[in-house]
Amino acid sequence: MNDNFDQKLDALFAAARTTAPDTSRAEFAFETRLAARLRAENSGSIFAWAWRLCPFFAALALAVGWWSHTAQHTEVVSPLVAETAPANDEQLLVAYMTGDHR
Repeated sequence: MNDNFDQKLDALFAAARTTAPDTSRAEFAFETRLAARLRAENSGSIFAWAWRLCPFFAALALAVGWWSHTAQHTEVVSPLVAETAPANDEQLLVAYMTGDHR
C-alpha cells in the first residue's frame, strides 16, 4: 500500500516538474510595479528617517556633553567655592536684615 502511494506521489512530482509555470501574469507591468515600490520605499516615513539619523544625534549629544563638561570645569569651581565658604558675621547680619536668603 505504501509502495502504491509512493508511486502516485512520484508521478505527481514528475508531472509538476514537466509543467512550466505560467509567469505571464507576474511579468505583466513588472517595471511599473518595481518603480512604484522603489518610490514608496525611498519616500519613507518620519520614523524611518528618525532611526537613520539616531546615531548622528547620539554622537552630537555626546560631543556637546563633552564640550560643556570641559568648558565649564574652570568656571564652575570658583563660584562653587565662594558659595561654600563660611560667611562672616557682617554678611550674615546683612542677609538677615534684608531678607536676602540665597
